[in-house]
Amino acid sequence: MNKLELMNPEVVKNLPERGAPYWMTLEYCRHIGVSKRPGRPHVWMARVRTKSGKYKRCQLDCLSVSFPVAYSAAQSWFSRTEIMQVASPPYPIGVNRELRYSKIISGFTIGDALADYVEWKRISAARTHFETNLSLINYHIIPRLGHVLAKDLTGRLFTEFCRDVLETPPKRGKQPLGAKCDLDKVPADQLRKRKKTLNALIGILRLALQMAWENGEIEDDRSWRCLRRVPSSDVPRQVFLSRKGCRALLSSCRPDLANLILGALYTGCRVGELAALTVRDVEPSFAGIYVSPQKSRRGRYVHLPDEGLQFFRSMARDKGAEELVFRMSSGRAWSGGNHKHLFRDAVRRAGLPADFVFHGLRHTYASQLVEAGASLVIVARQLGHASTDTVGRTYGHVSEHTIERAISTRFAPLIHPAPHDTPTAERSAEELTPNLRTSATWPRSNFSRSGTELTKFLRMIENPGDQIDP
Repeated sequence: MNKLELMNPEVVKNLPERGAPYWMTLEYCRHIGVSKRPGRPHVWMARVRTKSGKYKRCQLDCLSVSFPVAYSAAQSWFSRTEIMQVASPPYPIGVNRELRYSKIISGFTIGDALADYVEWKRISAARTHFETNLSLINYHIIPRLGHVLAKDLTGRLFTEFCRDVLETPPKRGKQPLGAKCDLDKVPADQLRKRKKTLNALIGILRLALQMAWENGEIEDDRSWRCLRRVPSSDVPRQVFLSRKGCRALLSSCRPDLANLILGALYTGCRVGELAALTVRDVEPSFAGIYVSPQKSRRGRYVHLPDEGLQFFRSMARDKGAEELVFRMSSGRAWSGGNHKHLFRDAVRRAGLPADFVFHGLRHTYASQLVEAGASLVIVARQLGHASTDTVGRTYGHVSEHTIERAISTRFAPLIHPAPHDTPTAERSAEELTPNLRTSATWPRSNFSRSGTELTKFLRMIENPGDQIDP
């Protein structure tokens, strides 16, 4: 629930009664809420996240007081000595969108190059892409190379940077950072993931220095030409659901979450894309939906099967054009990861792997499309990828099974033919000819403009019964 909803007396008044309070985040680890339990007085509440990871809360006042009064009471409770001693430090809501670099030496530094790069990306990149890159820059590059002069970046210094990144464990939110691990002792799976992160950093660093060279900030292009990516291979996705698993998951969900899951299984959309979907995006003249740009600046149309089209149109029925298609049962929008604990509980009840997350529904959609024989071009277009490269790397193991089935069904046995493939008195060569032509891999028309003798010769070899015009 966002801040404006709890500040609005009408919204608070219309909240249905339930066992758990309605919470609103003031800062991370600091919340204010409304408790409307059946048969109990309706009250304002406050809570803090403790250093142990649990919550400590208190009752503030009856619901008749205004939000500003309740907010003031909550802040007073947060500042009590006994509460501050057990509470985790608060930090602001939202993602940092500023480069954490302050110039302390003269000359053009790598930090200066990154500052120009960040400002360009702020203009040109999609919001999520910008925030992800900025986070990588602030955490990995600025502390290690920010104050190095661009002209002093050498291959040796770059190698030391790469090793340090690979030996440093990933940072997860506000959790304390783990100890560094010698490169030779990093498990293979973790090393693969760290190399993927390192290559993203190298791409950022190389482009920032190249921009600085093109803008005349540095005279020599050696500083960015010496940056090379490390060899790394993507591991194909292995965790995705069968149709049976999808049904088990749906039967373990409450209705509002089940609708969100159905939306993902019908479209392959990310949870953020589904949460932002409006009734206007359910196209009345097109058998699909329009997905607004989220991760990239490109929107896309997603085609739907008949069942999916009926589902989306039923979800959009009797709603205004700008209303959200998916909402929680309380009327709240799906945002801020408020689906995660509900999805985790549904996965556990369905008996699915504990590490299966909502994004796995996107992989499930793509894997089942590939397994059903859809081309990688179609899958890439449905998912919103610019090319088939990502789809091929991620779901290539599934397409191998499709290829295997296709090959095994398109060749008749040569050494031990099946009984019905053996010519008999009742089945003449003429009767067998249509079957041979049906299984031929050469198309009846190859749409080639070439009239060369080679083309005619190849067709004659594969279809010896064809009459080829001279």
